[in-house]
Amino acid sequence: MTEHEDPEGYEGEVTVAVGGTEPLTAHAALAARFDPLAGHVVWTGRVATGLPPRTRFVIGTPHGSALAEATERDVWGNTRVTGLDRPPFPVELLDGRPDEAGEPSGS
Repeated sequence: MTEHEDPEGYEGEVTVAVGGTEPLTAHAALAARFDPLAGHVVWTGRVATGLPPRTRFVIGTPHGSALAEATERDVWGNTRVTGLDRPPFPVELLDGRPDEAGEPSGS
C-alpha cells in the first residue's frame, strides 16, 4: 500500500516570528508525511533564514500557522525545522481531500 508514502507540503513565502519580535518573511520548503513509528503525521522543512538550533518560533503560511523548532543550519545558511504543532498547510490525511469548490465544474 503506497497511499501515505509521498509527502505533502508547501513551498513559498512564510512568516517567521520568534518570541515577541516582528515577523520576518522568508522562503520555505515544508513537507508532511505519516510516520508509522510515531503513529502520526510529522512535518519538517527548510526556511531561508538563519536561526540558532533549538529556537522555537511560529511559522505562518497562507493556510495557517504552527509552532516549529530550528534543528540545524545547512551549508547554504538555511535553517532546518521540525514541526511541533499541526502542519501550517493542508494535509490530506488530516484534512481529507482538498476543497474542490473553487475549481470550475464540467457542467
